[in-house]
Amino acid sequence: MNVLQAEELIRELIERVAGEIGVIIYELRPKKEFTDEELSMELGIEINEIRRALFALYELGLAEYRRKRDDETGWMEYYWRIRYDKEKEVLRRELLKTKRKLEEKLEDETATVYYICVNGCMKVNYEQAMEFDFTCPKCGAPLEFFDSSLAIEKVKEEIRKIDEILSNL
Repeated sequence: MNVLQAEELIRELIERVAGEIGVIIYELRPKKEFTDEELSMELGIEINEIRRALFALYELGLAEYRRKRDDETGWMEYYWRIRYDKEKEVLRRELLKTKRKLEEKLEDETATVYYICVNGCMKVNYEQAMEFDFTCPKCGAPLEFFDSSLAIEKVKEEIRKIDEILSNL
């Protein structure tokens, strides 16, 4: 995987977890510690939105902070640092988490026989279809056998892509 692909993946992850403000903060690439107040004033963004994004980055493992009590006000000040050195570690962890979920989905899709409403209302397993007498309880249309082979192939392909990315990290 080249640097550009890794940067795009980390950007997508940050946007999903910390929103666009998280991406803006991350792409600022601050060299030294900063406070949420400094960042709020510099970017012209509400301090609560800055804090929300910073804590999301923290939860992800891409930011850290230290607290210090302000002698004048008695309030705690947070001094933040973005951990660019953790990108690969965070990416690897999140990709492995996604891969596990896909493997669970693959196991479920291959082990279960599904039926689907011809109008697309619902997808149910065989036992549920029997309980509903192979009739959709929402619209009354028939429930027909659902061929999961295409879905299974798509999940397998996603797992292959993740494996490729992981091997190049």
